[in-house]
Amino acid sequence: MQCSDFWMWLEQSCRHVVDTYEQGGNALLVSGYEWHIPASWTPETRAQENQNAWGGGWARSREQPNGDTENVFFLVFEDSHRQAQFNLGYAWRTYWGEREKVQGGLGFTAMIIERPDIAGGWPVPVLLPLFTVRSQKVEVLTTYIPNFGGGINHGSVLYVFGKIGLQ
Repeated sequence: MQCSDFWMWLEQSCRHVVDTYEQGGNALLVSGYEWHIPASWTPETRAQENQNAWGGGWARSREQPNGDTENVFFLVFEDSHRQAQFNLGYAWRTYWGEREKVQGGLGFTAMIIERPDIAGGWPVPVLLPLFTVRSQKVEVLTTYIPNFGGGINHGSVLYVFGKIGLQ
């Protein structure tokens, strides 16, 4: 893909996505758990929400010489209302510690999501933080989905999923 066709400020981001896809190795994404933070949800609503975010996806993962890792991915999982949530995006993370041992890391994901209860089911862009722990080819990732001004029972969810390198 020719990223030079974009505006200069977008060209570098495009290049990261394209290079990660073309040079990266395959990875399996496994979805697992949504924790609705009690302080932001009524007990009745929290009891009705789905916490088992079963699903999966595929990623292309590229580790830089400095240890930072980039992914492009597609992930589908069962959301809090038991509906499919589709995610297509890019993730970047940096880590601390030796690569041969367990490492903690921080990063972000920029993605487009689609789910029936947001924006009338139209795809919307989202930028979220990532907190991660990895060891060799296995990584457990967590993100925080904030309350976007919706009051009680909207947002404030920790979402946990995993990545398994296949290369």
